Amino acid sequence: MTELLLFRERLKELYGRFDLFIIPVLRFFLALITYTVINRNIGYMERLDSPTIVLAVSLVNAFLPVNAIVLFSGIFIVIHLYRLSLICAGVILVLFTLLFLLYFHFAPRDGIAVLITPVLCTLGFPYAIPLCFGLIGTVFSAIPIACGVIVYYAITYIKGNNNMLQDTDIEALSRELKTVIDGIAGNRNMRVMIVALGLSCLIVYLVHKLPVKYSWTIACCAGAVTELTVMLWGVLHYDLEVSVTGLFLGCILALILALLMQFFILSVDYTRTEYLQFQDDEYYYYVKAVPKMSISIPEKRVKKISGADDDEEREPARKTQTSAALREERETMRKTPSALREERDLARRAPSAVREEREPARKVPQRVVKKTPGTSRPVSAAQRAIKEKENR
Repeated sequence: MTELLLFRERLKELYGRFDLFIIPVLRFFLALITYTVINRNIGYMERLDSPTIVLAVSLVNAFLPVNAIVLFSGIFIVIHLYRLSLICAGVILVLFTLLFLLYFHFAPRDGIAVLITPVLCTLGFPYAIPLCFGLIGTVFSAIPIACGVIVYYAITYIKGNNNMLQDTDIEALSRELKTVIDGIAGNRNMRVMIVALGLSCLIVYLVHKLPVKYSWTIACCAGAVTELTVMLWGVLHYDLEVSVTGLFLGCILALILALLMQFFILSVDYTRTEYLQFQDDEYYYYVKAVPKMSISIPEKRVKKISGADDDEEREPARKTQTSAALREERETMRKTPSALREERDLARRAPSAVREEREPARKVPQRVVKKTPGTSRPVSAAQRAIKEKENR
């Protein structure tokens, strides 16, 4: 667990340092993948199918908001369909206008969902979208997901019936218009998929907001179960062309991806939950505080040890020794010949003599005591005076 937390912190640090470059690169690849999928499915306009144009438009979209990619994608689709049939282009233009108005009104910040949903539906794996956007989005995030599903099934229908949509007769055009509208609106697969993904996104959003432990994990599990239940219901009641094995595997993989995203976005430690109570003049507050799981990145200190470093460490000592030798030579040159002779004489003498001259012996001053003849004890001046008086 510690290694995963360190990896997460390093990713956050890397993104924080280079987000100015990472975001345009991600937008470029998102636009490139989107335009490539469009050209491979309905590439009727040969000029737009050129790799040069796709790369140029993707490069421009790298420095524009995500909604610009949504707008350019709609223009690409309409131009391709215009090359196929005017009726198809008109119907899709009206449909896209309604969808864009609905999307831009309720969830303008979820443009990635509009782009990723048709791409993942093409790959047969749209089940992770509602789980992820239910955790990070809003209650209206189901709308752009539904718009993406409608776009995918509209393109799929036109791609599968392109031979029937190339008539130029007026009666044929009217029949073609009715066929396109009925084919898109009456698609049961599309309606079941919209209900499954939209309902799953809504449930995930509502459950992960509950004030209970492990609410995010419970929300992801509930969303995966909702998708599986609705899709199985559609398979049983409408005989949908859906692989049950692929459905189970897709829901399990979507749940794993959602849990990984939860770990990188919000990972909390419920064992250290705290409950606080405080009040002000108007309210009394009950607060539940759950700390996040975080870890600090250890700083690495590298010390280089080599021969060059030893030479650098020895160089100051060498300089000090050289300067000391130079000072000694200068002092020697400044001395007079007599001083030099004295130093030579001192060097020739015995070490004891040299020691005596340099450090003269310290003599303890002795007390002079006068002794009177015939006595061994010292006689003081007072006693001498008394004896002189007696002799007189």
